[in-house]
Amino acid sequence: MDTRFWNLVRVGGILGLAIGAFATSSVAGNICDLRTSASCDPTFLGSAGGSAVFMTDEQHPTGTGYIDSFVRVQQNGWEQGYNTSARPLETDVQMKVDPNFTRNLTLGEVGTKVINGVTYREFFLDVNEPAATNGGKNWITLDQLEIYQSNTGSLNDYSGTANTANGSLAGGGTSTKIYDLDAAGDNYIQLDYLVKGNGSGSSDMVFYLADSLFTNKNPNSYVYLFSQFGDLSLVKNNDHYESQAGFEEWFTKSSIPPVNIQSVPEPASLLLLGTGLAFVARRRARRDA
Repeated sequence: MDTRFWNLVRVGGILGLAIGAFATSSVAGNICDLRTSASCDPTFLGSAGGSAVFMTDEQHPTGTGYIDSFVRVQQNGWEQGYNTSARPLETDVQMKVDPNFTRNLTLGEVGTKVINGVTYREFFLDVNEPAATNGGKNWITLDQLEIYQSNTGSLNDYSGTANTANGSLAGGGTSTKIYDLDAAGDNYIQLDYLVKGNGSGSSDMVFYLADSLFTNKNPNSYVYLFSQFGDLSLVKNNDHYESQAGFEEWFTKSSIPPVNIQSVPEPASLLLLGTGLAFVARRRARRDA
């Protein structure tokens, strides 16, 4: 974590950071550029000044078997989707249908982090783009990001217009939108697959959202995250980047297992234990996604 960022927050508060820190960051206009900046808190991004913080992040390892994603989207070019356990999926979304990767999410599953006295909810993002830097194929743009709350699970009817704040989520129930990246205009996040951990096996971004925005504190209430990536129809000065390869997935920190978990001895190890030759515990091999 960029300690300088949080030192500024402690001294001047998040709203003060909007005036001071941005002058020296790579955030310009309505762009949050996480290809070159470790963090940005654009108060113009979202429904309330300072309520959302975006940072590069490395959770390791990631990938199938290590994290429990709640929504995974994939399509070359542009892609969009939201988490739900409803099946079949509606048209014009590109979520993975496997319930292991796209499912309902409760508030109780979303971790919290207190930073300088402010409680945030944590959402982690792992992007999967080509490792080749030729032509910026390792870059991708997060064009839309919306958070909803509902007492109903498995909502399945999203509607909205590209890069506007009028999106809604229904289908068998009602929901309340508590955050919209585009509430104050067309805003977007630029991401680099290689910015952390050389790409494979590491997460890329953490999105902190102020807990105060979650008006329903029932841990069994449902949280929905809608995101859209790589829409080149929104190109401004060639600063949007489409999806080139794999999936993008969101997960919560609570789904990452503790590191250095002792593995169950394999049969060969049991034989060695019987002969008194194996006294060193074997650590589970960590594999990349």
